[in-house]
Amino acid sequence: MTTTKKILIIDDEPDARAYLKAILDEEGYEIMTAADAEEGMKKVRESQPHLIMLDLMMPKSGIIFLNEIKNDEQLKEIPIVVASGARQVTGVDMKHYLEEQPFKERKKEVLGIDFDITPDAFLEKPVNPSELLATVKKLI
Repeated sequence: MTTTKKILIIDDEPDARAYLKAILDEEGYEIMTAADAEEGMKKVRESQPHLIMLDLMMPKSGIIFLNEIKNDEQLKEIPIVVASGARQVTGVDMKHYLEEQPFKERKKEVLGIDFDITPDAFLEKPVNPSELLATVKKLI
């Protein structure tokens, strides 16, 4: 018997949550959603999803959420896929920034904590459905 894989989608945009949910629902995943990082953290702790889809640009920061998960011994093994449209809004290549983290050592020095914001995968919004499904299948 196969267990249905649980995926938590955290995004402040209702349309983005609905879009990702529709694609993943069709593949048989159990989908939970949260409108911000605070609500997302509650759901992560309650339900221990198999994967988290995370938007970065939210009122309650996705970057801080990502760091909290990656530094939590009980949660750090949950794969996180960042889906962001930051490049369209800011012109910043977030995929490169998250993968390279050019200021990681400086952040550790200033903040006094290991600031890890490396996701397991990054997808640019608007998310391509086949790329999303291939990424999810690879990670879970």
